[in-house]
Amino acid sequence: MFSKTWQFWLGGAISVGLLLLLLYQVDLSDLKDSLRDANYFLLAPSIAVYFVAVLFRAIRWQFLLAPMGIISVRRLYPVVIIGYMANNLLPVRLGELVRSYHLARRENLNTSSALATIAVERVYDGITLLAFAALAAPWLLLLGVFDGTSDVSRTAGVVFLIAAIAAFALLLTVFTLLGSSPAFAKRMEGWLNIFPAGVRPKIKGLFWTFVTGLAVLNSPTKHLSLFIYSLPVWLLEGSMYFMLAYSFGIDEHFDSVGVLILVVLLLTATSNLATSVPSAIGGIGPFEIVAQQTLMALGVGASLAGAYSGFVHLVALWLPVNLVGLALLWRSNLSLRDLSSASRAGSLETTTSLASETAAEDG
Repeated sequence: MFSKTWQFWLGGAISVGLLLLLLYQVDLSDLKDSLRDANYFLLAPSIAVYFVAVLFRAIRWQFLLAPMGIISVRRLYPVVIIGYMANNLLPVRLGELVRSYHLARRENLNTSSALATIAVERVYDGITLLAFAALAAPWLLLLGVFDGTSDVSRTAGVVFLIAAIAAFALLLTVFTLLGSSPAFAKRMEGWLNIFPAGVRPKIKGLFWTFVTGLAVLNSPTKHLSLFIYSLPVWLLEGSMYFMLAYSFGIDEHFDSVGVLILVVLLLTATSNLATSVPSAIGGIGPFEIVAQQTLMALGVGASLAGAYSGFVHLVALWLPVNLVGLALLWRSNLSLRDLSSASRAGSLETTTSLASETAAEDG
């Protein structure tokens, strides 16, 4: 359906390439045995826990959208599900645009402002996951769980964490200054003068509506609130990984439940940070390979780690939200293709309209 876009083919190639790399490292017979021997009694409860995590995403989004108007969680919840479904099926995280456009049409908001709140979500997702990694990794290192890890792997892990911390810290700083300092926002607008005069008003109009969506970041208390809102989102998703670890016997590789909790915290952080860069479609490939490598570094065999990682992502995370999201679209007489096309066209129309307003104000 989306095969005409080069982004689709690039994302698909990345996903296939990384999955092939994962399969190259495993014994296919052992992989099949791991999937066959797994006890799937916790699958349904783990999926239920994931949808509760999505509910907390809707609650957090309500907080972010508050400066633009109070929208009930009941109305936001299906929009979040549709957005995550679209992210899983469209390249380069176009689901974020679909979600912001769908909400804007339903609630009479500006698409760019709604998109800004989603960008803040992503930053706080990263901060929360980095907090998990900062908590779990040193303890696991002190407990000797990383003893089998090579120096190269450790160095790569440290470099990855430092780069991720720097990137999220920079984004958080810029977003905070844009949302709280009109003078800084005005200076940032001045940098947009590097664009040709013909498109400059459109870009400036889009910039100012984006800044509107960052208004919630105007105080330290609100930053703390966002972090607190983000904790149940990822603790619940981590609980899902924890439950399925018992289904695959991952728990048998560690001495205690406490160590397994630390392992799951680190696994939740590394696998999801790997999907923060919009490359592979739906995060397929980066999630599996990074989750597998994380477990291997902690002493789990390659085949078992690969089977667990693929099952958690594709069966427990990817498939259910896609089915529910498509059902919600069908119930609303919408299609993903139409919504995706409309979101791009609608954003263009909004930008053009804002460009006219900005040009008039500048004049």
